[in-house]
Order: sequence, then C-alpha cells, then structure tokens
Amino acid sequence: LMEEGYFEPNNESGRNRDVYQFLDGVAAHSKHMQQEGEARRLLRNLIFIFEENDLSQLRNRISELILYFKSQYPGKKDLPYIQQLKGMLREWESDLKWGHLGFNAFHVHHLRLGFYKGEIFTETPRMDRDVAPLLALMQQVKPTIVTVALDPEGSGPDTHYKVLQTVSQALRIYQEEEKPNKLEVWGYRNVWYRFHPSEVTTLIPVSLNSMAVMEAAFETCFGSQREASFPSYELDGPFSRLSRKILVEQYQDIKCCLGREFFNESKHLRLRASHGMVYLKKMTPDEFFQTSRELKKSTENIE
Repeated sequence: LMEEGYFEPNNESGRNRDVYQFLDGVAAHSKHMQQEGEARRLLRNLIFIFEENDLSQLRNRISELILYFKSQYPGKKDLPYIQQLKGMLREWESDLKWGHLGFNAFHVHHLRLGFYKGEIFTETPRMDRDVAPLLALMQQVKPTIVTVALDPEGSGPDTHYKVLQTVSQALRIYQEEEKPNKLEVWGYRNVWYRFHPSEVTTLIPVSLNSMAVMEAAFETCFGSQREASFPSYELDGPFSRLSRKILVEQYQDIKCCLGREFFNESKHLRLRASHGMVYLKKMTPDEFFQTSRELKKSTENIE
C-alpha cells in the first residue's frame, strides 16, 4: 500500500477504502477487518501530521504519543499537533457515519475552522479564517438546504454556538451574492438543548427500527464518545441513549396533545410504528438570520 501511494494525503480513493474496509468488518462481525481499517486511517493521519513516511521513524513517533497520552487527563489542553490528531479522529468517526448512507470523501468536507483550539471558551469566528472557507464551500455546492444546530451559547459545547454564528455570516453573504431561488435552513437541537413544541415547524415520527439503527450506528462509528469524558448531566452513558430518551419524551408530549388514537389508530403505518419524535425548525434565510440575532442578543446581552 505504501508503494502504491495509498497513504498520500490527497488520495481520496484511499481514504474511502479505509471506511469501506471498516464497514465491511462491521457487516461481517470481524473485529480484525475493523481494526485494519482504523489502523490504515491512523497511519494516514500520522504520515500527514509528522510529514514522515518512514515506518521506523513513525514507530518512534507512536511510542512518543503513547507516553504523552499516559501523562494527560481529560480537559487538559493538548499540544497543537495533538489537537489536530484528535480532530482527525473525530473526522474519521464522522466519515464512518456518512459511510453508512453511502457518502464518501468526495461528498464530505472537514473545514477545520480556526476558532476551535481546544480552549474552554473558543474564539469568536473571524471572517478571513472561519467564514470565508464556509462561504467558498457554499459557492461550490450551491445548497438548497442548510442544517445547523440552534444551540444558544452556554447550553452545551461552545463550538455549537460559534458554528451557528459562522453559518449565519457565511449564508448572509452567499444569499446577497448568489441570490438563490430555493434555499431553506433546518434548525435542530439534540442532547444539549431542546425545542418547545411551539417553536418547531416539522415533526418527524421515529420508529423503534430507526432508533435501533441510530444506536447501532453510534456504537459502531463513535468510539471516542461511547464513554464521554464530559457526559450530559441527564445521563451518564452514550449520547445515542440520551438522544433516544429525548426522542421518546418528545413523542410523549405530542401524543399528549393529539391523543393516543392519533397514532395508535392512524391509517399510516409510519405513525402507528412511531415511538419517538424529531423536532425541526424549518426557516427561510431571513427567518434564520432573525433567530441567530435573537440568540446572540439573549446570550451576549446585546441590545
């Protein structure tokens, strides 16, 4: 593989093969195949970070990393290249998630925005460093739907709110320059903050089958989050379990409003099979900008 250039940083076909190798192992219940896929991606990342493809030198680097991690504790700020390595691990986990649905490296873009540096409080997004790359991606993709977490600052990871503001700025410029005819923003919330039913525009029924798929995918893909260092106060367990708990609670709220007969006696199989509910807030760009401003005012005490 080394001789073939498999681990070259720009070899997107090789990156896809990492994912396929791992997911083939999931399908076959083969830990060996999964570990090989994971090892390929880790080696690829180490070659990229250390700019070194000599295996003997990389073994020395791996020994250094093992000693480093033994001396660390959750929450301690890492060295910049360690932060990058951890970020690439999360990118790998996201690639596995998208791989479940058939998307690969040609479809998924990890922008590595500069405001996130591992601090407790992240920096304010900057136009040149953070907004510009996202704007360039929008101009390339020309989206008709943009999804974003509508989490206020302080409700969970600070990055969620900073991403919201970055998306808002990039989308505002994109709309002014491109004037798209059809563009919708889907706001969602999950484990850190929740919608009141009156705030949402769309309710999506979730079956037991879908919940099982979600939990299995989470368990398969997000190895670094199965036992989170900083779990939610609501549940000391996998985030997929907490997400399922929230889906069920939201379903119970809607069932209380509409009555059990609405679901149990519905003509639609999807409604009869539902035991959870996803809340979405669909917005026009202008409505999204207004929501973003309101969140900014409420969290930053801006008049």
